[in-house]
Amino acid sequence: MKFEDAIKKSIKGFIEGKVPRNIAEMSEEGLMYTPEYMDNLEEAMMAEPEAVDPTEEEMLDAEAQ
Repeated sequence: MKFEDAIKKSIKGFIEGKVPRNIAEMSEEGLMYTPEYMDNLEEAMMAEPEAVDPTEEEMLDAEAQ
């Protein structure tokens, strides 16, 4: 198996929620980026409205007031 194929397989498994059992034991802090973490992050990002930078005209109007 090529390295690229192994990466694709690993990503595909992660997306499907398949995480190797021993991976969390490899780090003292545990596994931070779990599939659940990514799902929650996606929901939070989709729920927040995008911040819109004020236009130059709006900035000048705010300064004038």
